[in-house]
Amino acid sequence: MGLSYRFQQFWKALTARPPQSDLALASTALTPEQFGLFTRLQPSEQAHSLGIYHALQAEGRVDPDLLAAALLHDIGKSRYPLQIWERVLIVLAKVILPEQTERWGDAPPSGWRRPYAVAKQHPAWGAELAEKAGASGLLVEVIRRHQEPLPDHPQSPADLLLVHLKRYDDQT
Repeated sequence: MGLSYRFQQFWKALTARPPQSDLALASTALTPEQFGLFTRLQPSEQAHSLGIYHALQAEGRVDPDLLAAALLHDIGKSRYPLQIWERVLIVLAKVILPEQTERWGDAPPSGWRRPYAVAKQHPAWGAELAEKAGASGLLVEVIRRHQEPLPDHPQSPADLLLVHLKRYDDQT
């Protein structure tokens, strides 16, 4: 991804706030327990998730687990919210030191490695939170796997939902 794209992404993260109408939409698309998780996301993360939701709807996607995954895929980040400078640090480190960044992500979420741990471990944390909130097994699996590479030949129900989710996750 180019520098221009990353700057736009940074600016969006700094300024994005979902409108009330989108929050109301999320509250109807999720169970009350799931919406409680959604509200724990930072406003820029909510806006990102709602952008994916709208993109999927615009192409006619109606699967409730897919739409819920659009809204909840990053809820694991709510365990250890990151500052904007920490997000920038992660992006830069992934480009400059990808192998070290991957190793740092395996550390406990404390000290200077905290941002890297959040970046890598938030899918597993999000899956745990979603499961506790009564999400379907399919939704939990999609949240857990949303940062993994897709298989060469997606076949399982989760694979097929991930194809659509991942198409917009990096773009929105």
